Amino acid sequence: MAGYQRFVAYVYEYRKGKKDGSSGYVRVEARDRKCRVEVHLRCVGLEPGSRCRVYGFVRQEGLMDGILIGSCVTGRERIECALETDTGDIGGMGKSLQELGGLLLISDAGGFWGTEWDDQPIRPENFREWKKKETEPRKETEKTGTEYQKAAEKKGREREEKEEENQKDGTLPEVQENQKESDRIMTVEEIQEDVLKTSETGNSYQAPGPHPPEPPRPGQPSPHPPKLPRPGQPSPHPPKPSRPEPSRPLPGIPCDDPFNDGYFTDCRKIRPSDCSALCRKNGCFCSNRFVMYGYQNFGHLLLCRNPRGQYILGVPGGYSQQERFMANMFGFPYFKECPDIHIPGGKGGYWYCFINI
Repeated sequence: MAGYQRFVAYVYEYRKGKKDGSSGYVRVEARDRKCRVEVHLRCVGLEPGSRCRVYGFVRQEGLMDGILIGSCVTGRERIECALETDTGDIGGMGKSLQELGGLLLISDAGGFWGTEWDDQPIRPENFREWKKKETEPRKETEKTGTEYQKAAEKKGREREEKEEENQKDGTLPEVQENQKESDRIMTVEEIQEDVLKTSETGNSYQAPGPHPPEPPRPGQPSPHPPKLPRPGQPSPHPPKPSRPEPSRPLPGIPCDDPFNDGYFTDCRKIRPSDCSALCRKNGCFCSNRFVMYGYQNFGHLLLCRNPRGQYILGVPGGYSQQERFMANMFGFPYFKECPDIHIPGGKGGYWYCFINI
């Protein structure tokens, strides 16, 4: 039949940028100007309710430019959907089905699946989304891997600001004003500089901002002796906790500060299943591929609290450009070096994000 094409392609999952086992298949059927794509995947451990975007990709300059065909919502351990587009104008980007090199599926939970029919390997780090400008419908804009990292970092900062507003009532104003600098992403060089300064002074790390007055020396009277309340009169300045306490017992096993700089406190080693016990909003980390990979390699996750009272979830791992790309993709935009995490020939530490308690 003229103008008719139909084929099946097997889909593989990609973990840490490497091809893993087969997850299912896609069926592509093109009839005249109508192209129908059916997705049938089985994914062990996949949680329901996450958005999954389906892209056709073309190869340009060694990269994979993804054209969004449509999206669907994942089921429990499965992805099933049927999408339609124009055979000669896939996703409205002016590319035909014959020009595609394959299909990619990317979920908001961090899953990455792909199939290719041009006999060239798929490298997740080479993916970039191809979009149209509003003023020039046929001229595309491109997101490179670096821009995806910047977008993820911006999303992390926005999430941090939102959490700051939620916890504003229980946090000291002067600490809030000085937290933007201390919570930004730290590079390896900056971490080394901070650790060096700490070791030279012999003091624990202190966040920027006003510090409490030094206590008087032995034998020297205090310049501001405390005023005692009259009998039966309550104290005019009752003590206030500097940090909000959690409303429920925290899971996991208490541990010493793994960074040895005094910035994070109340550290605990936890498991992925403990994330849902902390808050319902954090339940998605139980099935996060990046979280599970770090837990399987090092046997724990890290729960700590910063000087503002916000909690962070840390995933142990190494620092590299590829690791940074994957961490940002899975929602962990910050890295802090740790001497207890040993990576042969590299820097070890924790990739972390802020969570609600």
